[in-house]
Amino acid sequence: MRRLMIITLLTFLIALGCGITAFAASDEQSVTEPENGLSLEEVIEQALIKSTALKQAEKDVDRAWEARDAARAGNIASLKRLNQNDDISTGVLYTSTFGGDEDGYFRFLSANGQWSINKKMLDLTEDATVLQAKGNYHDVIKKQHKLEITEVSLQKAEDDFRIATAKSRVGMATNLEVQAANSLLEAEKSALEQAQAELENAYRNFNKLIGLKPEERPNLITPIEFEKLDVPSLENVVSVVLSSDNNPYLWTKKEGYEISKYTWTFSESRAAGLIDKEKASLTYQEAREDTRNKVYELYDTLKTLEAAYESALMGLTAAEESLRVTQAMYEAGLVTKNDVLDKEVALNRAQDGLLNVKSSYALTTETFEHPWLAFVGGSGASF
Repeated sequence: MRRLMIITLLTFLIALGCGITAFAASDEQSVTEPENGLSLEEVIEQALIKSTALKQAEKDVDRAWEARDAARAGNIASLKRLNQNDDISTGVLYTSTFGGDEDGYFRFLSANGQWSINKKMLDLTEDATVLQAKGNYHDVIKKQHKLEITEVSLQKAEDDFRIATAKSRVGMATNLEVQAANSLLEAEKSALEQAQAELENAYRNFNKLIGLKPEERPNLITPIEFEKLDVPSLENVVSVVLSSDNNPYLWTKKEGYEISKYTWTFSESRAAGLIDKEKASLTYQEAREDTRNKVYELYDTLKTLEAAYESALMGLTAAEESLRVTQAMYEAGLVTKNDVLDKEVALNRAQDGLLNVKSSYALTTETFEHPWLAFVGGSGASF
């Protein structure tokens, strides 16, 4: 009995050890197993972390703060707090004391305004980085699809050339027809090389944006979708974005105008200062008008893309049905494989057209919702 208990105990311990080993192995695999791909949200997060432009904008804010602090410290004797409970970082909180150094006070106001502008520019750069991430993400997906359809087109061209050559051998095709088929084949080969190069370039831009090695080829798992934007009132949208409180681009222009009111007091003559003030006012008013026009332009583009989307959907449906019928006829021996390839090429082109429309709509929507992106540049994406 005792021997039986020992054997049973040993068996149990061995089984337990195997189970622990298997569990540990499974757990290690779950930790080291690579991700299935990169989502758009993950790419945006990484782009914001890796962005050189964003880091430089942060440095500009820090530098402006140091200049602001130096202007305040250098003229502290001529300044006093308006409200002792105010936070110094909330804005202009000082006024010149009676008989104090007004130039020093205005230098502080100028430095404070520039610091505020740089903070807004940081916000603008962040928005632009998000748009760039979305654009580059879409670009890789589009270039991948373009390569796929180019491969099918090449396959069709090869089959056409084979058929033309075979026909010429039995007198059913002229040399001119063979040459035309060969020219098309060479064109498709060149198109394939170009598509491969474009995909490589898209990946290089994408990898640089999020800090991957140039040779890495991550799988992008967020599809490009069409989400129609509901705009109940275009005039309300215009009214909102023309408010500098809601538009960081206009805010910087308005603050530039405010700075011009007192910069001249310590930098140049009164007459020159008044001219600079008028110029700043014109710049701000022009920025408002440009923003208004851009919103209308983007709205018109969205409406055009919505119509293009419906048209592309119908074209895709027709191409799918045509391929289905042709495949059935091929199985019945009524058409050739070349006929099927022809329909596959047409379907791929319809899919590519729809994909481009969806991408353009998504990126235009992003700019419509943040119209200041149309003026700051730096997206670096091919829309």
